[in-house]
Amino acid sequence: CFPPFLDSQRCGLTDEDLNRRWRAPDPTLHPTIYHAKSLLEYLTTVVKLKVRVFCDFHGHSRQKNVFMYGCSRLQSWWPGDRDLPDSPDFMLLPQLAQNCMGTFSLRDCHFLIERAREATARVAVWRQFDIPMSYTMEASTCGCDQGPYKNNHLSTKQLLESGEGFCLALSYLVSAPEAVNSQLKLNSDRIDCRFRVVSERNLGDFSHEVVFWSGDLDDDLDSDDDLDLDLYGPM
Repeated sequence: CFPPFLDSQRCGLTDEDLNRRWRAPDPTLHPTIYHAKSLLEYLTTVVKLKVRVFCDFHGHSRQKNVFMYGCSRLQSWWPGDRDLPDSPDFMLLPQLAQNCMGTFSLRDCHFLIERAREATARVAVWRQFDIPMSYTMEASTCGCDQGPYKNNHLSTKQLLESGEGFCLALSYLVSAPEAVNSQLKLNSDRIDCRFRVVSERNLGDFSHEVVFWSGDLDDDLDSDDDLDLDLYGPM
């Protein structure tokens, strides 16, 4: 089951950063976000489907390559998150993407959960709908500094190839465990990576699971003015 693709821009007509409105979107001011979350709520609570993947697509104006931001409990700003272990799958899709996308850089991926990012799509969805594979995929508006397209700009051709590779990576999530582990083995053989590789998994029956993603535009890596979040009481 694949819900519709959501296409939006980072700033809406209200002159707000839409990727800082996912925690509590207003149905009038932020209708695309509000209804996207309503769809997730319907799928998880009414239809009782398990949503495996959420991926928000962004563009990046400074950093090179295509890469992902994910969510790791052990790298969270909130101590309560660190009381529980990470899901074994929290970085599975980036690992698969490394082998399927010529533009992708696993070394550029980050899994921090920062307080200032609590209202972004990947963190809000991860926290509110318990989707361990919740990501932001960033595609450089410049080019690559590694891989087959090193020192080249990203054209429409490379972006289309990246989309095809991403779909291939998604397809491995419903493949036999042997196929997944084979792809992960390629990662550990090919690059010296600081991330832990998931070596053994039991995929189970995912015939009723959902892959869900949306589109957005993000060209800002570090700046964030949403520092007024107080989700967990005094810090």
